Amino acid sequence: MHSRFSARTLRLALALLLTTPGLLLTACGNQEQTSAANVDYTKADEAIIQKYLADNKITTAQRQPSGLYYVPSTPNPAGTPAAAGKTVAVLYTGELLDGTVFDATAKHGNEPFSFVLGEGKVISGWDQGIALMHKGEKGVLLIPSALGYGPDGAGSDIPPNAVLRFEVELKDVQ
Repeated sequence: MHSRFSARTLRLALALLLTTPGLLLTACGNQEQTSAANVDYTKADEAIIQKYLADNKITTAQRQPSGLYYVPSTPNPAGTPAAAGKTVAVLYTGELLDGTVFDATAKHGNEPFSFVLGEGKVISGWDQGIALMHKGEKGVLLIPSALGYGPDGAGSDIPPNAVLRFEVELKDVQ
């Protein structure tokens, strides 16, 4: 199958699509305004997570350089480690820090959710957090907004820039 457009034409069109919004925003004149999408929530998320840990007297949280926190609850160091490129199967409950459950495998027949780790098929917090686990382990992932759904949120259940809490159980690693 041959395309009517050359590769060069498609690259040019893509470049124009990617740069035009920036040019339009710059041309608007008021550069003092900052949209929510451009705000760095790293410090705010860190403070929210630290408060959550303190309020819940959690002392075993392991902070990752990305800002993700992993709280192991049932270790299994002899289990197969999760690693990029492996298919993992996970039981989970996802909630906001106020306890509002937005999704869970229990809502889907309690079948583990499977995906290939490290391919970006899930939120970054999952790719990073599940990679810290071994088959059979249970734990909690506290995910800053930038590693979750960011400024867009997800539907009506997850607001923009929400810190997320996932109870996870790594059922299988293939």
